[in-house]
Amino acid sequence: MRFIEFDLRSDALCMGERTKGGLIRPCCRTIRYSQISGALRKKFGVNEIHAAGYLVEDNGRNRTNQLIYSPRERVRGASKLPLQIEFLTNVHGKVYVLESSFTTAFPDRFEILMGAFIWKGLGACQLKKLSVVDAEPPRPGILRTRLPMNKLDVFNVRRVAKPVYGYLFEPTSPATGLYVLSLFEGSEVVAPEFLVSPVQRR
Repeated sequence: MRFIEFDLRSDALCMGERTKGGLIRPCCRTIRYSQISGALRKKFGVNEIHAAGYLVEDNGRNRTNQLIYSPRERVRGASKLPLQIEFLTNVHGKVYVLESSFTTAFPDRFEILMGAFIWKGLGACQLKKLSVVDAEPPRPGILRTRLPMNKLDVFNVRRVAKPVYGYLFEPTSPATGLYVLSLFEGSEVVAPEFLVSPVQRR
């Protein structure tokens, strides 16, 4: 099992968290499976693409900014209470795409649109192919991304020692979908080295 490693860059990217109520929509601090896989599938028109990634810790990169957005009610045409939306600027991340007969033919460089507020100019991401990495052998570490539980085998996640659970959106048609139980960043797992950071023992 091998994965193609890509470098991801973006001037501005909004990977909003799912929230109920509240006036602040925070930005996700990793590149989750549902978002990057969905963006790649839309780009290339193929459903069997599996990818995940994370943001690279680098001085001056992935800085948080805010914009104010006032959604409007369609019927009355009136603005609702304004929302404060977080987004990232000067984005740098790593993306890992499961190698297949189709994904090996990806261009060395290409662009995708990902995340929210694309109509406001956010979300243009440039990907550059770096290398091919092996998913063996897995090792203990702290997960750096978000993966659906039903996709752990795809990423060679062998064991979950201390899970951090959440939900990711999984489309069932172009217009519908559901939320599936997922493993979030911070989970202690046995997984490929490129998906984890070392466990810090006290």
